[in-house]
Amino acid sequence: MKVDYPRIFDVRKPDGFVPAVQRWSIKFPETTTAVHVAFFAAQGDGEEDVRASGFLDWASSAMKGDFAPISVDHSRFIDAAGKLNRVVTAYWVQSTAFDAWCRVERRDGWWESDERLTGACGFWREMLTVPIERFESIYWEDYPAALSKALPIEPTPYCGYFGAMRDRVPLAACDPLMSGDPSALSRPGGPRSSRGKRWMIYPPHNMTMIRSASFWGRCDEEQKADYDRNLRDPLAKGMDFLGSHPEETGCCTLRFQQTLGTDGEPVPETHAHGYFLSLKQMEDWAESHASHTAIFGAAISRYKKYGAVNQLRTWHEVYVLPAHGQHFEYINCHERTGLLEWFTGLTL
Repeated sequence: MKVDYPRIFDVRKPDGFVPAVQRWSIKFPETTTAVHVAFFAAQGDGEEDVRASGFLDWASSAMKGDFAPISVDHSRFIDAAGKLNRVVTAYWVQSTAFDAWCRVERRDGWWESDERLTGACGFWREMLTVPIERFESIYWEDYPAALSKALPIEPTPYCGYFGAMRDRVPLAACDPLMSGDPSALSRPGGPRSSRGKRWMIYPPHNMTMIRSASFWGRCDEEQKADYDRNLRDPLAKGMDFLGSHPEETGCCTLRFQQTLGTDGEPVPETHAHGYFLSLKQMEDWAESHASHTAIFGAAISRYKKYGAVNQLRTWHEVYVLPAHGQHFEYINCHERTGLLEWFTGLTL
């Protein structure tokens, strides 16, 4: 259900601005009030540990059935402790289907089993419920990815300038979407390993999540070389900076992930998955820090260079999370996993 919010804060789009390329955003069904996106993962020393843990078997079964997600993708990354994380991402846009799926999973009990508390692998799940007025997205019309694999998209008038991200969030028209204390993260004190334990973490209101990807699978030799030479390096440096400077940037955790096919093999796409303390702190990094201005500048230069024949495809989704309805659970994981070292938590 689309809601038009009264605009209190002006859009940041410059008068008469025309983007170098047109971009597209999700068009939700009229019956949708919230997006449900869930990240499920196993954490181990390598692929053999993950396979032996039963996680991939669980995922193969759980992503099917009457209440299955409308879109699923797979990825992996090496985390700050050198552990391999295999991730399955799932989307629902009907709350009745998501709630029914959760009831089935609780009944089947794989995640609740005491077996998850022992063994070589840790497990984590981050299950987000986000009203659609707190969501924004940007895709290419000819490259379906993530949520746009399952839903229609429409051209957005807000793209190609600093501030476009906030302009695409409907609620930002009348709400600054600030977190409680935008100046610092809050460590609970002392390491928080979940080895042999389950930890639930409760992040603050308006914490902001982004998924942001680059796909080079359609690039010819010249355009792929241009991407490798001019964009890949600043992108990697920007992700490294975010992941290693949480207090400075407000980035609680950053995962730079290799996208996988359903067979577990890499595809020509990488994507970042980051949590920021607030939308403003994400914007501050994007608009003023050298590590992002290098990325943005390289991307705009590429669009101007190749124009309509540009073959690189990028997309992102941003979610501004309300405090209620979020589920961050870490089971038998090391202390640097996800949000485990931040915010209020409860061990079960």
